[in-house]
Amino acid sequence: SSNTPTSRIIPPVNPPVNNPAPPKPPPDRTEEDDNDYDSDDATTLGSLEFSLLYEQENHTLHCCVVKAKPMDSNGLADPYVKLHLLPGASKSNKLRTKTLKNTLNPVWNETLVYHGITADEMSRKTLRLSVSDEDKFGHNEFIGETRVALKKLKFDQKKNFSVCLERVIPVKKAVGGPARGMALYEDDVRPLNEGEDSEERGRVLVSLMYNSQQGRLIVGVVRCAHLAAMDSNGYSDPFVKVYVLDPLAY
Repeated sequence: SSNTPTSRIIPPVNPPVNNPAPPKPPPDRTEEDDNDYDSDDATTLGSLEFSLLYEQENHTLHCCVVKAKPMDSNGLADPYVKLHLLPGASKSNKLRTKTLKNTLNPVWNETLVYHGITADEMSRKTLRLSVSDEDKFGHNEFIGETRVALKKLKFDQKKNFSVCLERVIPVKKAVGGPARGMALYEDDVRPLNEGEDSEERGRVLVSLMYNSQQGRLIVGVVRCAHLAAMDSNGYSDPFVKVYVLDPLAY
């Protein structure tokens, strides 16, 4: 038999390559960066800057509406800010700033004052700030809103806010599924955990009558009051759902 020569594969020798310098680590984020949400990327509705001060001796709540930016990319607006103490439907619970014409970066620097606000009301009321575009030929256009639970304020200490506007403030989940109206919320049947916030969304008046002979429970829904606005136009289309709960489940 003839001897077959074996072949060897010699790998190519790569020329030495200078090791590239390691990439620089990204700079550490600061607290100022984390709190910076003034750019358009953060919210399409813009942000609102304001301050709140409660003077306990005078029972007054001061709200200084500073500015908003930017709010709408569809053209100039005639914006104004409306304040609404919740719950409450009377005119004394509602204040508003002046209207600024033809601007997307309004600066009000206007202070609105609620008089006769007690410490008890501060512990249970919420301040709603809504921004709208005034239209003298039709219905004013709702832009966005934010809400502040007044119990978070320290008396006689001004607190500054710079918050993103929202179309609709999230609502707590109702027992039996999500609901947009007044229902029996989970917070009503289970105690709040320590540190959790509750916010009154309105009130409902009902009547109950049990007919023992027929074994019937008659529920009468009379009316609702002080409902929170749930639609983008600042209003609501409310309805009521009624559930029979099993107490053993809680």
